[in-house]
Amino acid sequence: MTDASTEKTRLFGRDRFALRKSPLFGVGVVLLFTAGIVLLPGEKLGKLFMGEGGANARNLGNAIFRLAGFVLLTLLALDLGFRIHGFSGRARGFLLSLPFLAVAVNNAPIIGLVDGSVWVHATASNYAWFGLYCVSVGLLEETVFRGIILPLLLRVFPPTRKGAFWAVISSSALFGALHLVNLLSSDPLSVLAQVGYSFLIGAMCAVVMLLCRNVFACAFLHAVYNFGGTVAAEFGNGQIWGAATVALTVTVGVAAAAYGVFALLKKVRLAEVRAMHESPRDEQSTCA
Repeated sequence: MTDASTEKTRLFGRDRFALRKSPLFGVGVVLLFTAGIVLLPGEKLGKLFMGEGGANARNLGNAIFRLAGFVLLTLLALDLGFRIHGFSGRARGFLLSLPFLAVAVNNAPIIGLVDGSVWVHATASNYAWFGLYCVSVGLLEETVFRGIILPLLLRVFPPTRKGAFWAVISSSALFGALHLVNLLSSDPLSVLAQVGYSFLIGAMCAVVMLLCRNVFACAFLHAVYNFGGTVAAEFGNGQIWGAATVALTVTVGVAAAAYGVFALLKKVRLAEVRAMHESPRDEQSTCA
């Protein structure tokens, strides 16, 4: 007779699509699926619910597409056997990740908002739908890149600190490259800049994932970073990148990068790297 708890655990971790056995193929499949979601016409979907276009419809439609993608890719991560939502015993990792919150918060034009050189004109509904969109982006992209692609790439490299370093670099480079799809709607220089800082943010979130093995922590940082960094451009005016803001951003960024390298080399436990590197043990039926 099959034990009930064992039968339950067999529902996931079977790798039906053989992506874990061919990690690079798996990375390609997940990237193509994600790019398809990003390119879906969010504003058209939003109009079905709101009856009109504009920023709110666009943000609502894009959020719906991304949340649906998040659900599907979470199921894929579970099918692959990647445990990416655990909280138990992760207090150390969450505490070590806290310094990265400064990067996310600092992405808002704080100095400009304080001295009046930047101002935002938005309604409560503007903030709500835009906030939902930022949350949906964080959930989707972090599940893709830190929840699936990073563990797959950890299987390409040896389960050592050096291997973890190259998996972080590779997953972050792919994360930056995904933003090249914005060439369809933005000027090339802006897109190249976005690719560059997306690489850095991706590396930061990858270190967070290795520290606490929780994709929600990465998604939270990602959402805060996106909201603060784009709300003024979405609904405001003024000089966002003044000299003082640039200086503060560079200072915080360099400090975070140095801390990230330190955390990766000294604070990430090899046991966590090996746990993400190795295939989950196939569940076996047991007889009572």
